[in-house]
Amino acid sequence: MSVVADEVVISIVGLAATIVGMLGGALYWLGKKFEEIDTRFEEIDKKFEEINKRFETIDKRFDEFDRKLVAFADSARSATVAMNSAVIEFLGLKGLITPSEASFLIREVARMSQAIRTNPISKEEAEFIKAVFAKGDIDKITVEELEKVAEILKRWWYEEGSELAYKMFIYVWMLRAYKLYGGGQREGR
Repeated sequence: MSVVADEVVISIVGLAATIVGMLGGALYWLGKKFEEIDTRFEEIDKKFEEINKRFETIDKRFDEFDRKLVAFADSARSATVAMNSAVIEFLGLKGLITPSEASFLIREVARMSQAIRTNPISKEEAEFIKAVFAKGDIDKITVEELEKVAEILKRWWYEEGSELAYKMFIYVWMLRAYKLYGGGQREGR
């Protein structure tokens, strides 16, 4: 029995050694495969880092473009205001704005002021504009009030690009020119 038991033990040890060898080989092979996978993931991570750097560069370019666009828009707004203000003041200086046109402008600004929203201008500013034009008569409105209203409307237009704000600004500036340059009286009359 001892010979048979020895043979069984040897068979079991041989089988176990074979299994351990196969497992060892398989684990070694799997380890190499996982190492290759890790290497590939590291390469992918490096590529993603490069892509992120490129996106950061693109983001910086977009930020610069945004700044330039805002600066251009601000310049265009300022140039528009300056040009139209000069033309309007010239019309006032030449006495080309009549009293009936001034009355029309007051009525129009009063009408349009009913559509003012309180953002970006405050409730107090909106009420000030309405109160100035509720007077209804150009002789009751001061140049200072017109200038304050014009500044509020210009700021509203700059911040929001509102057509209503710019139209009201132009009308108010015409009234200012009328008040400053003779109330519709032409030179030489």
